[in-house]
Amino acid sequence: MPVRSDSVVTVWLVVVLFLLGGCAAVKQPLPSAPVVSLQERSFAGALEHLKGGREQQARELLERVVALSPISGITDEALFRLALLSTRDETGKVAAQAQSLLERLESEFPFSAWTRQAAPLAEYLAGVRVPRDRQKELKNLRDHNLSLSRDNRELRQTIERLKLLDIELDQKIKR
Repeated sequence: MPVRSDSVVTVWLVVVLFLLGGCAAVKQPLPSAPVVSLQERSFAGALEHLKGGREQQARELLERVVALSPISGITDEALFRLALLSTRDETGKVAAQAQSLLERLESEFPFSAWTRQAAPLAEYLAGVRVPRDRQKELKNLRDHNLSLSRDNRELRQTIERLKLLDIELDQKIKR
């Protein structure tokens, strides 16, 4: 029995289509480059600045990270590191900023490892604030006391002048 050329061509077409369809089904999507957000780039840059000892540049980048919408794993660490950098100032105003950053960390990321690590620092800052507030109050009281002492001295001098004037007046009247 002779094989017809039409049937051979049909078989070949079916085989070719089957093979081509199989290749298309196995085709994998090309890997795309990972999308890195502005926060991730800023955070990475801040870490590099910290490694290089450039705290002010790191602080600026960390402030940019925490100002944007929160991302777990980035914003929580940025809040912690920014709070640490904020404890450097001795005035107390920045220490209050550090405490508010730690409070934000605790409220926005209660289950973060950074929140657990920040707990002792938050306790320390709260404990330091009380003596610092008392120290400010003591300074204000000393300033007020000094002012009252000056006023008291001026009043005494005025009384002494009035006494002298009274004595002079008595002597003029007796003459």
